Amino acid sequence: MEPVFPIDIKLNLLEGKKFYRYSCNEYTTTNGKTHRSELNKNFHVTLKLLETDRFEYHIEIFDRVHRDKELSLSEKDFLDRVAEINNDVVLVTDEYGKLKNVQGLSVLQDKTEKIIERLSRSYVGKQADDFYTFLKDFYQKENLICADFLKNNHFGMIVHKFYGWYDDQEEQIKHSVRYRNFMNNTVMDIDERIQTEAMRNDDELLLLQYTGNIPSDKNWEMFYGEMKRKEITYNRETDFPKLDKYKGQMLLDFVTKEVLEHKLTIEFSLGENYQKTIIYHIKEVSHEEL
Repeated sequence: MEPVFPIDIKLNLLEGKKFYRYSCNEYTTTNGKTHRSELNKNFHVTLKLLETDRFEYHIEIFDRVHRDKELSLSEKDFLDRVAEINNDVVLVTDEYGKLKNVQGLSVLQDKTEKIIERLSRSYVGKQADDFYTFLKDFYQKENLICADFLKNNHFGMIVHKFYGWYDDQEEQIKHSVRYRNFMNNTVMDIDERIQTEAMRNDDELLLLQYTGNIPSDKNWEMFYGEMKRKEITYNRETDFPKLDKYKGQMLLDFVTKEVLEHKLTIEFSLGENYQKTIIYHIKEVSHEEL
């Protein structure tokens, strides 16, 4: 069924708890050899209507499995302890899922200090100290915390930028997302774009489809430098960072606009000797399925 315009994708959620299963699979192929990294986690989201058109999200992870043969058990444990900080993040949004502020920021900062103190007993050295300094600074800045939660590889797959008002079929909505996991020591900005002609709806479900592209060559030097450091052969005249695929799909409850399922597939390459595939997937599950 074709969508009927205008479409107002606006939250209409009642208070309650939703359970989600999230996975992130990364396949990195260097000189024909592929390495896989997999992260699976279950979490619940407590939703609360604070007042008219304002909502509170409390997202808490209660099960996490990180599979990566190149990471030791202690490194995985380190990452899990750092991730625990976010269990106390409470986000306040408007009716379109746009973040307004982080609630209880002082409580979050106190937890950061306590976790860093525990970690510093086991992990020492300059690299660890630099990371502790980064964490302390990061959790002092509300805007950085909010930005982190809007990344595709985090819970922005629930609180998504594509919520909003769509007037007609010709309209295009665009947002920029920054990635740090296409290649080590690099960043890449992607312009995500949704076209309303790709929207489908019926009486119960609304499907949004979106694509992405690399808007400029401003960060390419980072990638060329990393290729040189890793001694990966490439031809600068013909090989450049590109997206072979960037496709997202988000399935919403048509009435509440609650995210039921969201999947994003990215295929990135820099010549024949370096490719990366990333698949993010989040799906609502019942308590019995956990």
